[in-house]
Amino acid sequence: MIEIYYAEDDVSIALSVKEYLERQNCMVSIFGSIADAKNALRNRLPSVLLLDWNMPDGQGRELCRWIRERQPE
Repeated sequence: MIEIYYAEDDVSIALSVKEYLERQNCMVSIFGSIADAKNALRNRLPSVLLLDWNMPDGQGRELCRWIRERQPE
């Protein structure tokens, strides 16, 4: 099963996407802020990370940069 982390602050969009992906046999965790996503990512990396580009506490590209800085080459 594919594990997906989805950072999205719009609840209705997040739930719609989650419902669709779960029907495709994916396991989806939704995070409403960059901070919440970072907390989850400290413990585990999912197969896929979907990002809303504009979050209330930052931008998706900042989270991408944060992840890359912590990954070994």
